[in-house]
Amino acid sequence: MKEQSSQLAAADGSPKIRCAVYTRYSSDLQRPASSEDQIRNCRAGAREKGWTVLEEFIRSDEEQTGRTMIGREGLADLMRLAKQRPRAFDCILIDDTSRLGRYLPDVLRECDTLMLHDVFIYFVSDRLDSRDESFRIVHLIKGYGDERYSRDLAKKIHRGQEGCIRKGYTAGSSCFGYKNKYLRDPSQKGDHGEARVIGVEQEKVPEQAAVVVGIMEMRAAGFSFSKIAKTLNAEGAPAPRRNYKGRIQDYWVPSSIKAITKNELYHGVRLWNRTRSELNPSDGTKISRTKPQSEWVRVEVPGLRIVSEELWEQVQQVNQRMKDKIYGRRQGGFNRTEASRTYLFSGLMTCGLCGGKFCVIIGGHPSKVRYGCRNHRFRNTCTNKMTILRNRLEQQLIAAISENLLDPRLEQQRVQDFSAELKATIELEEKLAAEAASQTPKMKTERADLEQQAGRLADAIRQHGFSPYLSAELTKVESRMAEIDRLLTAKPTAKPTTFTDEQVAEFLRQECRDFCDALAGDAEFARREIQKRIRSLVLAPTDTPDGHVLDVSGDVALLPMGDVLVESPMEGIAQHYIGASISLAGVRLDPSLPLAA
Repeated sequence: MKEQSSQLAAADGSPKIRCAVYTRYSSDLQRPASSEDQIRNCRAGAREKGWTVLEEFIRSDEEQTGRTMIGREGLADLMRLAKQRPRAFDCILIDDTSRLGRYLPDVLRECDTLMLHDVFIYFVSDRLDSRDESFRIVHLIKGYGDERYSRDLAKKIHRGQEGCIRKGYTAGSSCFGYKNKYLRDPSQKGDHGEARVIGVEQEKVPEQAAVVVGIMEMRAAGFSFSKIAKTLNAEGAPAPRRNYKGRIQDYWVPSSIKAITKNELYHGVRLWNRTRSELNPSDGTKISRTKPQSEWVRVEVPGLRIVSEELWEQVQQVNQRMKDKIYGRRQGGFNRTEASRTYLFSGLMTCGLCGGKFCVIIGGHPSKVRYGCRNHRFRNTCTNKMTILRNRLEQQLIAAISENLLDPRLEQQRVQDFSAELKATIELEEKLAAEAASQTPKMKTERADLEQQAGRLADAIRQHGFSPYLSAELTKVESRMAEIDRLLTAKPTAKPTTFTDEQVAEFLRQECRDFCDALAGDAEFARREIQKRIRSLVLAPTDTPDGHVLDVSGDVALLPMGDVLVESPMEGIAQHYIGASISLAGVRLDPSLPLAA
């Protein structure tokens, strides 16, 4: 009643449908006005239906692919608003199905989520309403077409790129040592009214080309990739800019040096179609996979040669002789050798100066393994030159963590914080149990609707033959029916037990003792427990009157993160509690201290 009263009234007194609008276009090759066109179409569709567009709920995603939901902030905001109560709007208007997405599992999931929260979708150009009984089948067919269009477009682009490559042009990618030059045909108009681009040539950049020659000469002389990177960084040589985990890096790293020494373009051969890129729709990342050599395309481009054939051959011989030496076994922790699997804190530590990895930089026998800043050792981009033997680091760090966990001065505050969260968790579970009991009539109604939907899907499969999408949808419906059956037949759970402060204190003491015992026991078991309880440790170099030390900061979870075996009612409830942790205080590592006996 509260939601209906917040809606505008239509002429006949019934609530008037309030609409949000969502638009999307996929690349900078499309006009920004594309969003304006979609909004205009949505407004026209709303007028035709007698609905109202709410201006404050118009959202757009510009230059975003439809093959994943990652990065679609406009859509994510509408999905968040749709889940609020009272509802901000009743419907989301979208110009056509492809604007919502071009990956069928994603768009079906979003539609289901909206319908679950009583918000429907109307695709204006398709005249498709998610409230209609036929919506699911029609959307499956159109959604498959949208997804197929994306795949077919990729194939057409690939064919066009191959044509450019065989003509001696580049496919448009950039390469250190060169700059791209666009060739235009003034007799033809492009998408933005300019002369149409008929190809992209590459031209050598003298300053960068000189750096490439220097890299090749150092490699031919037997320098490691790491040594070359450090030398270039020390000289301030221009470096290729790259995006690494959202951060722009403009300094040399060993992997960039390695790529340059293997890039055949520098000796006048353009190699194309060696890899294919696939999009992971779950996280929006691209995965590169190597193709068979029979599919590679090689084109001679002698005008782009930067290094002589003699120097190129020398570099390839060194690469073969020193194959992956910089990434080899001498960096034990990087390669997960048998010994490295017992290194307790590898992968968890970062440098307090640059934020880079604080990892194994000197390997060999386990007693000689040293930790240090990776960026200082291999890239010369950090001034933190402190190192510490692995066995000293582990011994001191274990002692400091154990002291923090068992410090009785911290126990009272720890118990208070945990008790408060435990109480909130129990109250939440009671609330959810009550809500589940009150949903029984609604679940029975939903179950009946799902049974009819399953029948229609089965009929469609019988009439039109097997379809992976229809089969997947039928499986999904049957799974939900089974879940509802389980909920309807489940016996009510007993009211959760309450716990005294002393019970909480003893529970936390035991957790701390168990972790400390694990730290002092088998190395591989200790490593697994550390990975469950510690996300990150920051090691910052500090000067003291007694010498150089490493100050350590970070948090230790009192309860293991992830699935654990439940041995008590409190432990079962505590699995829902993820904030039980302590901040390490006064932890200092001294590389000069001798090992304890």
